[in-house]
Amino acid sequence: MNSNVSINGSIVAVIEKDFKGEKTIYAQFLREDEKKGFEVIKVKMTIQSDYSKLQQNQVVSIPVNLASVNGNIYFSQNAELKVLREQK
Repeated sequence: MNSNVSINGSIVAVIEKDFKGEKTIYAQFLREDEKKGFEVIKVKMTIQSDYSKLQQNQVVSIPVNLASVNGNIYFSQNAELKVLREQK
């Protein structure tokens, strides 16, 4: 069985981090949960050609891989993102 997972929503922020001279880009989304309040979902972008498509308030769909470490879930892009609605 093959499953595909995508993060869909409006980008709240685009974060650029530099570690040992290597640049990493993250797209951040905000999820509202009635019990927990707000949760930030951070997706590590792995396709450099998609970097220019990342803009605050852009509505996108990003196919992701999931990893769980010590009870935390990490999201990493595994295919090209789709822009669902242009930024206003």
